[in-house]
Amino acid sequence: MEDSTQFQDLIDKYLDENLQPREKEELERRLLQCESARQEFWKLTEVHGLLRESLTTKTSPQESAPEIIEFDRAKRLWRRTLAAACITSGLLLLATWKLFFGQAQTPGTTTAPHQYLARIGYQSNEVLKTGQFQPKEFIKTGYIEFEEGLMELRFFNDVKVLLQGPVGVHLKTLDHMVLHHGRFTADVPEGAQGFTVSTPLGEVIDLGTQFGVSMDADGQVEAHVFKGEVDVDMPGRVHNLHSTEALRLAPESARTIPAAPARFPSMRTTLEIPLQHGGFEPGTLVEIGDRPTGLGLWSGDRARTVGPDQNIHPHAGTGMLRFEHTYNDSALFSPESNYYMSTQQQIIDISALRKAHPGARLSAEATAFFNRIDAGADTDSQFIISIRACVGSIENLQFENLNLDTSRQASIEHSLLTDDDPATWEPLSTKINIPKNANLLVLRVGAYENERNDPHESQELDGHYVD
Repeated sequence: MEDSTQFQDLIDKYLDENLQPREKEELERRLLQCESARQEFWKLTEVHGLLRESLTTKTSPQESAPEIIEFDRAKRLWRRTLAAACITSGLLLLATWKLFFGQAQTPGTTTAPHQYLARIGYQSNEVLKTGQFQPKEFIKTGYIEFEEGLMELRFFNDVKVLLQGPVGVHLKTLDHMVLHHGRFTADVPEGAQGFTVSTPLGEVIDLGTQFGVSMDADGQVEAHVFKGEVDVDMPGRVHNLHSTEALRLAPESARTIPAAPARFPSMRTTLEIPLQHGGFEPGTLVEIGDRPTGLGLWSGDRARTVGPDQNIHPHAGTGMLRFEHTYNDSALFSPESNYYMSTQQQIIDISALRKAHPGARLSAEATAFFNRIDAGADTDSQFIISIRACVGSIENLQFENLNLDTSRQASIEHSLLTDDDPATWEPLSTKINIPKNANLLVLRVGAYENERNDPHESQELDGHYVD
C-alpha cells in the first residue's frame, strides 16, 4: 500500500510539473520495470487530456456520464480529486513516449484516437484573440490550422515547433508531422533526433538541429538549416544539409540556396538584461523630478535609498528604496501636488537589442519585491509595477502617438495588496509585448496611498519599500 501511495505521489508531482530530479529518476525506473505501472500512468495522463478537452466542448450530462462511470468505486474519489486539480492548475498531460516506454513510433504509424502529443506554449495576440486555442492547451493527433500570428507547440519529447500563420499541419506522432501549407521553425534537442516533416515533395528528417520548412501556395517547398544538419529525402535521392544551407524542392529536381533565418519565425529566447541600480544599493542616485535625465537613473516622487529601516531589512544586498511622498516638486507639503501614488521610474534603451535581433518579436518582463511596516488597520498596502513602451529620445519620449500594430501593447501595469508582516517581501511581475517601432522602455514601481485618510500635515506613507 505504501509503495502504491508513493507511486501515485510521483505521478501527482509529475502532472503538477513539480517533479524533482531524483523523483524523476525514480518514476522512470518504475515505469521501465513495471507494465502495470506504465498502464496506470498512461490511463491517468489520458484522463487529464480528455478532461481538458471536455472543458472546451459542449456536452450534455448524458453524454459525459459514461466517462465518469468507467472507473471502479475504490478509486473514484481520488480520480475526482485529481480531476479538480487538473482544472485549477493546468497540469502536464503525459510522459514522453521515448523516455518512459523505450521506443518511438515511426512516421506513418496509426495512433490512438486520443493520443496527446504536445502542449501549446507561446501564442501571439493574433492567435489568442480568435479563441481557437486555449493557453497551455494539450494538443492531440490531428490537423491544426490558423490564419495569422505565431503559436509554439512543445512536444512531449522536448521538440519545439513555432508555427507561423497562415499555416496548416497534421500531427501524426511524437516525431512525425505533415506540412500542408505555411512555414515553421523547429528546435530538436539531443535525444529526439529523427523528427520528420513530410511534404508532397519529400521528407525533412532532423539529425539534431534547428531548422525551418516552408510550403507556399504554389506547392514550392524549402528546407533551411540554421544549426546542425538534416536529411531531405526525395524520390531517388537524399540531400544532406548543414548549418546555413537550404534546399528548394521541385517535383523532379532540387536546388541548393543559402539559408535565410529571417524568413522564418524566431524561436523564443530569454535574454537576461540586468537592470542598472535595480537593487538600490548605497550610492544609487534617486532623482526628485519627472522622467529620468539619463539611462540607469531613477527619478520620480520623493523617495530615498536606505539600509535596514523600521525593522525591515533589504530583500537582497544592503540597500532598498523607501517611498516617502506622492509628490516631487517640493520638500514641503503642497495640496496642489499631492497625488494618490508615489512612483520611481527608469528608462531602458532597447535599440541595441533591436539591431541584434532584426525582425524578432520582443517582449519584456520585470519583477520587483515589495514590503511595508504594520502601522495599524489604516496602513496603505498597495504597490504597482508597470512597463511602458515608447519611441523617441530620452529627452523627448513619445507614448500617446506610438503607432501600435494590433499585435502589441504599449503599456501594462500590475498591482499587489501586501500583507502586514514586515518579515516577508512579496514579489510582483509584469510583462509587455513590445511594439515593433518602440526603442525605449520605461519601468515604473510605486506605492499607492490606497487609504486616503492621512491629515495634510502627516507623512503620507508610513514605511513602504521596494527592492
